[in-house]
Amino acid sequence: MGNQDKPLGLVIGSMMHEMFRVLKKRVNEQSDVALTIEQFGLLYLTHKVEQEAIQKDMAEIMGKDKSSILRMVDSLENKELVRRVVDKDDRRKNRLMVTKKGEKTLEQWLEIEVELDNELMEGIDQSDLDSFYKVINHLEVKAEQL
Repeated sequence: MGNQDKPLGLVIGSMMHEMFRVLKKRVNEQSDVALTIEQFGLLYLTHKVEQEAIQKDMAEIMGKDKSSILRMVDSLENKELVRRVVDKDDRRKNRLMVTKKGEKTLEQWLEIEVELDNELMEGIDQSDLDSFYKVINHLEVKAEQL
């Protein structure tokens, strides 16, 4: 059965599953710190948003409940990859800061992912990649509107 015969969500989910499977395998072989894909995602987002990394906001961005984010933050903090800083204006808010060790871990993971991406895209024409990203962007925008 070709992918055109499958529901779109199943095709995308299957692709993501395979990519994450290989990424996790490579990271376990090459990285100094073991993380789940979700922990890596939280670490990456925390690094990207810098000063505005508030736990509550991370839950919304990742589509997770606050308790799931709290467990991930606890794990990342135990591994010394992030630290919590109480917001000086609102003591109920915790800002997340990536530590030096967290930056090094993030760098390792990103190098592994870029290498994997390059391998996966080998043999695909740039015009096909451009079309792929255009379609993915369209699907994401449409889904956000629903």
